[in-house]
Amino acid sequence: MGKRIEDLSRRELLQLFGVGVGAAILDPAVWPRNVQAQSKKITPRGTARNVIFIQNCGAMSQNETWDFKETKWTAKDLDIQKVNSDFLISKTLFPQYERWAPKAALVRTLWENSLVHFTGMYHSQAGRAFNPAIIREVPAFGSVVAYELEKERKPSDTFPTFMSVDLWNTRCPQIGSGMLPPKFAGLDLNTSTVFDSFAGTDAKAEVDLARRWEVLNRISEASPSGSGDPLGGKADEYGAHYQYAFKILMDPRFKKVLNVTDEERQRYGVDKDKGTCKLGLAMLLARNILASDAGTRFMWVSNAYNGNNGAADNHDQIYGRGALAPRGFLLPIYDSVPRLDRAIGSLIEDLSKMPGKEPGKTMLDETMVVIGHEFGRTPDMNLNFGRDHWGPAYTDVFIGGGVKPGRIIGKTEGGKSIDHGWGYKQQPMKDHLTATVYSVLGIDYSKKIPNTPSGRAYEYQQTAPLGGPAYIPLTDIEELFV
Repeated sequence: MGKRIEDLSRRELLQLFGVGVGAAILDPAVWPRNVQAQSKKITPRGTARNVIFIQNCGAMSQNETWDFKETKWTAKDLDIQKVNSDFLISKTLFPQYERWAPKAALVRTLWENSLVHFTGMYHSQAGRAFNPAIIREVPAFGSVVAYELEKERKPSDTFPTFMSVDLWNTRCPQIGSGMLPPKFAGLDLNTSTVFDSFAGTDAKAEVDLARRWEVLNRISEASPSGSGDPLGGKADEYGAHYQYAFKILMDPRFKKVLNVTDEERQRYGVDKDKGTCKLGLAMLLARNILASDAGTRFMWVSNAYNGNNGAADNHDQIYGRGALAPRGFLLPIYDSVPRLDRAIGSLIEDLSKMPGKEPGKTMLDETMVVIGHEFGRTPDMNLNFGRDHWGPAYTDVFIGGGVKPGRIIGKTEGGKSIDHGWGYKQQPMKDHLTATVYSVLGIDYSKKIPNTPSGRAYEYQQTAPLGGPAYIPLTDIEELFV
């Protein structure tokens, strides 16, 4: 028998609500008191009002998708089409590519030092390489976005600036706000529970008013931390989540965010998605949350499927079908790619039709959509007919928010960069993707916080990280825009 609302623990209550929280870590006394510019003068682009970052968990093979290369291992049924002279794509894997691919720009020569899913995903979230010595003070870069955009919030904004979907079920879940105040931690929605618990769009999902009131009363109980508090040092961050949860539930715009029609579910592929985490629902949430204009500006969507490393971690039988098809946490590429194609195609199509904040602009004009990966996949197949982890070159995708459609940055051969595609001898990295997100949102990525708990200045975009490359150019990926 299930527990009554009043008997649930705080953690269980958050799970029922469908939200998660990153690790709260530091006493308020050590939160940063000032932010300084670095030596280089930066003028942020400010071409986007919003960003949707899609974490394509598992590191989808670029060889079959974003940087197609035909080899002796390539399946013969991929039906290759030309998007432009430098972008070939499989219609078998991307049957709806015409809805999004002509609007896309690709960076094909990204380099990643870490070849472990956890640290690769951490690098994506933090915008910097994993460093265990300072892990407790480093915020998610979405938290930095929220910190910087706090001054632009309106009194009517009840949704947090930074929200995510299904980060709870990834190899590296939420890393939290680090040394920044807890309210910037980001609110994570769970597609497996949040619609059924709070959408109320049909008789089965409707939650009666009395139970909602019980939930609201429980949410308002945020208590200070102490020896008797089961949350321990996390009380402040949970308290911030309770406040946001309370405000969101009291805001009628949240009910509208969850009001998704059967036609929309089908168009986004939810009806065919067997995963615990529904990518189509995650994309619909991102669309509706930004369209609600309730305060959220940065959305992180995790393509988590059934958790673990992600559905695209295809070390075995990447083309497997029938009895040879991967199962459990994984999908064969014939299933994982069309699943993404349908969801991203519907999202881009809808954003391009929805009005933006400025007259004459669409939501897509004002929203940069990024499809990012931990790393790439080997150009050669292994003995199990799969592809292993690969760092020398991989591809991320950028659409909207001032990005020039059709730009293909960098060239590869044999899985390595033969032309980085920009004006630096170093290859672009996740750090530069992070700087690009900051820049389009009007944030100076050259800033730094000098008074950190460790004593090491926290740079919004690092140039010489411990344990990383000797030098990382301080720049966004300019070639996406000019």
